[in-house]
Amino acid sequence: MPELPEVETVRRSLEMHLEGRTITAVEGEAVNLRRPLDPKILTAVLVGRRLIAFRRRGKFLLVDLARISHQLPGEICGLDRGGSLLIHLGMSGRLQIAEASEPRLPHNHLVLCLDDGRELRYADTRRFGLVDWLAPGTEALDPSLSRLGVEPLDPRMIEILPPLLHERRAPVKALLMDQHLVAGVGNIYAAEALWRARIRPTRAGNRTSLNRLTNLAVAIREVLTEAVAQGGTTLRDYATPEGEFGYFALKLEVYGRQGEPCRGCGAALRAEVIGGRTTAWCPSCQR
Repeated sequence: MPELPEVETVRRSLEMHLEGRTITAVEGEAVNLRRPLDPKILTAVLVGRRLIAFRRRGKFLLVDLARISHQLPGEICGLDRGGSLLIHLGMSGRLQIAEASEPRLPHNHLVLCLDDGRELRYADTRRFGLVDWLAPGTEALDPSLSRLGVEPLDPRMIEILPPLLHERRAPVKALLMDQHLVAGVGNIYAAEALWRARIRPTRAGNRTSLNRLTNLAVAIREVLTEAVAQGGTTLRDYATPEGEFGYFALKLEVYGRQGEPCRGCGAALRAEVIGGRTTAWCPSCQR
């Protein structure tokens, strides 16, 4: 599943290529994703709206839209701001920017046709993703967004996160993947941050000192920042809207390397199932 670095990479790509474009048509099929997707409803609210901003909250994308208002023919009076498109890539979802003449990907559920002849396409083979319209004033009430935890790239996270983890008994790896505590971190980057902070993933939050948890918060921020700079991590399905892959996979120290030697000390990496996810860790470096 794409995590924060992959979603942030997609956000930056969309912002660079599509900011200011206007939606001229919506194509697609009614399909049950995480929420039902109905292109007819989206056509009614999206056509004629301009893409004015691209935001990220945890693993979610938010595309802010506005309708152009005209006072006289050819004269733009202003923007009727309001409403956003909420997108989650699920496990296999992908956003693609393409010319209208280019072949579409399989399982292409939604296409936004734009005023410059290009299309923004959403495909999701496994259908665990999400595309939904948030009317003005409803974002704060959305069930997917309202309970998300602290943003890892927020500078305040280093102060906020340690006490949140320290008061809980669950394994610190499971806590990092709890989106109600910290938004956007999943299996890959939780494992990498714990290795950098030298903390055993099975250690309980309340059995880990605040100093060590502060080091962990710093490690989370570092590994996510580095991953964003590398365009994220491509293991299977993930690609940017331009079709490029994420190269942070070349820098993974522990994720997916169970049984291989630790690059810090040479000990064989072990594997544990925590929160239903397999995590690799070093029994020598991580205590």
